[in-house]
Amino acid sequence: MDDAPPTDETQAARRETVLAVRGLTVGFGSNIVLDRLDLDVYRGEILGFVGASGTGKSVLMRTVLRLLPKRAGTIHLLGTEFDTVSAAERIRLDTRLGVLFQHGALFSSLTVMENIQVPMREYLDLPQAMMDELARLKIELVGLAPEAAHRFPSELSGGMIKRAALARALALDPDLVFLDEPTSGLDPIGAAEFDDLIAKLRDTLGLTVYMVTHDLDSLFSVCDRIAVLGKKRVIVEGTIEDMLAFDDPWVQSYFQGKRARSIVPAGSVDPALQSRR
Repeated sequence: MDDAPPTDETQAARRETVLAVRGLTVGFGSNIVLDRLDLDVYRGEILGFVGASGTGKSVLMRTVLRLLPKRAGTIHLLGTEFDTVSAAERIRLDTRLGVLFQHGALFSSLTVMENIQVPMREYLDLPQAMMDELARLKIELVGLAPEAAHRFPSELSGGMIKRAALARALALDPDLVFLDEPTSGLDPIGAAEFDDLIAKLRDTLGLTVYMVTHDLDSLFSVCDRIAVLGKKRVIVEGTIEDMLAFDDPWVQSYFQGKRARSIVPAGSVDPALQSRR
């Protein structure tokens, strides 16, 4: 019997893939945004998805969520390929996904509680009292005060909007949560608190998190892996150390540029790479 400790390869093989994208091509007219892209997201991880502005990060997320059409490729979510299942099965899968759109995308005419209840009304058949109680639980879960339940989005700060939108994303107790630039527009303290909240929710609820972000602090502090979009595909994926060692001009500039100097972990930068900065 072999008692040797598992290698990185065997550990990777044991991970459950909750999102598998293969050969994905997406375009608008003659403009191809994503070309034969592959990506895996594993259960229980926080994946940070980065890339230069305009490369298609949000396009990929919206395509996975079926908000944009694809031209080629397959998308398996939670072990199921959407293109091959019935309408009823697609609805069931939708209830296992949560989404926080950029800038929150709350309905301005609804209160925080009513915004959180939108997915419940869409997919569940529950009495109003139960939906009110569930919404209050989600409000508490994301760190908002109880009185925020009856406020409208225009009465909230930027940080409160993000938390309210996150509460709505968690309304149906999803397995996989998509976050589009969740800390954009927040001050450094607010962004750090939101990162801590995401990590805590992942650990307590067993979430898998797919996070599109430009925030280097988020990438270094809470992401288990990072995937970089470039040249219409994922050009590298792995840990922070993998990013620092990857020989690509944009990746090096992003992770070891001037803005990254204060947050790169001590001792994590190879001296040969350090000389390029």
